[in-house]
Amino acid sequence: MKTALFSLLLLLGFVSTSCRTSALLNASFESEAIGSRPTRNIPGAPSGDEINFPPDLAESMRIIASSIAGAKALQFSMDYVTDPSAHNSQWLSFRGSETNLIQPLYFYYTAIQPVTFGELVVDLSDGRGGLMARMLIRNDGRVFLSNDYFGSELEVGTLPLGMSHSVIFTVNVRSGTYNLVILKRGGNLTVNNHPFFRTGESPPDPLTFANPAYPTIAFHHSFGRAPHIKYIFESVNISKKQPE
Repeated sequence: MKTALFSLLLLLGFVSTSCRTSALLNASFESEAIGSRPTRNIPGAPSGDEINFPPDLAESMRIIASSIAGAKALQFSMDYVTDPSAHNSQWLSFRGSETNLIQPLYFYYTAIQPVTFGELVVDLSDGRGGLMARMLIRNDGRVFLSNDYFGSELEVGTLPLGMSHSVIFTVNVRSGTYNLVILKRGGNLTVNNHPFFRTGESPPDPLTFANPAYPTIAFHHSFGRAPHIKYIFESVNISKKQPE
């Protein structure tokens, strides 16, 4: 019965949004000025996608020249945090435009992990509090998938420090699973059909996720304020179409 109801809710959401573009968020930073903070309302298509961060992180967000000639990037650091006591709320989030959850979603980004680095937390959610997946990148470059709040983790592999990498999550809400691929030199990291993050003792019910949703990928430096903690984004995307 729950499966049928979930399918009906998703179908209604699909009808209301089927004419929209498959792109839900497209942040490439190319229209931004070097040295500026990122624009909260992301320019260009699609409409409704945005970048969010608390005021005390504003000085730590800067558009910089990319390692790719002629391109730009977003540097997320903790060098200029104005309120270290608010550490738990200091998330940088990329929130996609409104959509349904009837088909798989693709969250993907390209970034560089500098040589000096603290632990990075990466969360995928429905944009309304429904957590789907959590990835951790430790200060030594080891990558883990966090399964729950109780410390259960799956080690995926290692990202060499200073190496550009592309992270692709394929999220299927109906099955409650996701795939992860990290593209990098020296061999890719892959995990298939990994279950959603458990916020309780049982797997999340698909009906608990918002519909319509605002798919969101969010980043957090768990070590708090510390010199030289940085993560540099070349681009961030959320889409209903598989990246090529």
